[in-house]
Amino acid sequence: MSDERTLLTGTAANVLGLCAGVAAALGVQILLGRALMPGGFGLVTVAVQVAFVASAGSRFGMDMAAVRLTAIGRGAGALTHLKSLVDRCALVAVVASVVLACLLAATAPLYDRYGRVIALAAVGLPFVAVTSVYLGATRGLGQMRQTLYVFWIGQPVLWIALAAIALAAGGRTDAVVLAYDGSWFLAALAAAALWRREAHAFAGRSATGTEVREALRYGLPRAPAALLAQSVFWADLWVLAAFEQGTDLDAYAAAARISQVLLLFLTSLSLVFSPFAADLHARGERERLDALFKRSTRWALAATLPLLIVLFVAADDVLQAFSSRFEAGEGALRILLAGQAVNVATGSVAFVLIMTGFTGLDLLDNLLGIALLVALASALTAAFGIEGTATAAAVSVAALNVVRLYQVRRRVGIQPYERAYLGLAPPAAAAALAALGVHSALSGRAWWASLAATAACGLVVYAALLPRFLPAGERAAMTGRLRSVRAAAWPR
Repeated sequence: MSDERTLLTGTAANVLGLCAGVAAALGVQILLGRALMPGGFGLVTVAVQVAFVASAGSRFGMDMAAVRLTAIGRGAGALTHLKSLVDRCALVAVVASVVLACLLAATAPLYDRYGRVIALAAVGLPFVAVTSVYLGATRGLGQMRQTLYVFWIGQPVLWIALAAIALAAGGRTDAVVLAYDGSWFLAALAAAALWRREAHAFAGRSATGTEVREALRYGLPRAPAALLAQSVFWADLWVLAAFEQGTDLDAYAAAARISQVLLLFLTSLSLVFSPFAADLHARGERERLDALFKRSTRWALAATLPLLIVLFVAADDVLQAFSSRFEAGEGALRILLAGQAVNVATGSVAFVLIMTGFTGLDLLDNLLGIALLVALASALTAAFGIEGTATAAAVSVAALNVVRLYQVRRRVGIQPYERAYLGLAPPAAAAALAALGVHSALSGRAWWASLAATAACGLVVYAALLPRFLPAGERAAMTGRLRSVRAAAWPR
């Protein structure tokens, strides 16, 4: 169970890091919203979002190459070239990101009033690339703490600190964007230092030209694929913006953000699972990979189900947390949640394809996914408004993941489903009924009271019943862990 423990502890660390990152991002938003002149917050948000999406392509796939090649080298015991190889991957990512940053700066006048801040934000692209490559390499060694400290927590907190200093010194929008660049510069230094500390024993020889070319061949399709994968999260909103303005657009934007919360556990687990997929596939241990894929997907779904139930049942209350006028997005939110539920239920299929070397297939999938999303959204939005947009997004996400599920089964020979999944149905059904009952009983009450009671009731029922329906081994492990925690908290 050592691999399973690594998955669980790494996932727990990532979940904590994601929560800390969300809190830090909220802190930045509050700070900038209060300190900047009207319109400044929007400028900064657009600039850093453009830069971060662009950075996904500017890494040239070297971040994923670092994860995969380090994991394979570690599993095979071939470590002496890894330090040199990862350094070369970082260099490729820096060159690619510098080129893209120059293109963004050169085309800045095309972005009207956003041009200046986008050009300034582009300065940070090489630092994002370096950070991603070196953190990917440490994940390839099976270590998540560096990603937790630097990516999830460190960079957002550094941005808050640097932005606060800049604002206190009299700076405005430009200074805040440069503070964003500075936070990534410091994150890049930290990521490089942490990797070098772990890789000091891997400096036996330089990477050969063949090994570098292998990394480049692997990473080449990842640059456009990563950009398309990021675009899938926003294309439906962009299409809707061409049809709707005002409250409907705002409500849909909020609903889309909320639905992506379902990916919390899947994203966290996928980052930890990726090195296992690369290593086990390279060593031909398909049965072990299949078993780990099954368990990890079931665990991600088990952790996500109570969140799905609460958000689905109390969709109106959740949207009211943003504004009472956002209730127009209630139906759209439930549709989007259904699509993301399929995403979670199919597991880390995209990461499996990427880590096993099928980057070209991943690129084709993303091309087809974005084309399907735009086509469906254009037709359904015109006919049904935001519910049509949500339907297009849900169908596209579900279809893309079902296709990937088939590809993983055919190309890699694994699939995520087993009989133990049936054990999730009774606690989920009981939690849904309890949440529905409480939510109906509190209809007309304050949104926060209704949401809190619905969430508490659903979560308690689910947590109480889930252990009874787990496989015997997992139930025994959970019981033992709870006993050790209880003993540590209340020693005799």
